[in-house]
Amino acid sequence: MDDIMESIEKKEIRPLFIKERIAVYVYCYSYKGTRQLSKFGDVIYTSQKSNYSLLYINNENLSDLLSKLKDLKFVKKVRVGHIKELDQNFSEAFAQTNLAVKEEIERL
Repeated sequence: MDDIMESIEKKEIRPLFIKERIAVYVYCYSYKGTRQLSKFGDVIYTSQKSNYSLLYINNENLSDLLSKLKDLKFVKKVRVGHIKELDQNFSEAFAQTNLAVKEEIERL
């Protein structure tokens, strides 16, 4: 038992790094090929009716995986999500909307 405890204590604890990930929408010709998409990233959502899937892919592998996805027979088109490009500071937008509403009320 002491040997096990010593080996556990000697092991180094590695820090947990969160990898940068990006959403990729893959539109397919049919629903059949969507199971193969799990090889390229984490499949979060698949729409059977609209024939598209939402994948999350590591940012460092993005260009390679996009070209591989586009080369698949069942893939119609591939779109990358733009959430990183959007301004996510909603408090400023809310304040601007409030000012616009107050000015409109004052005009009346």
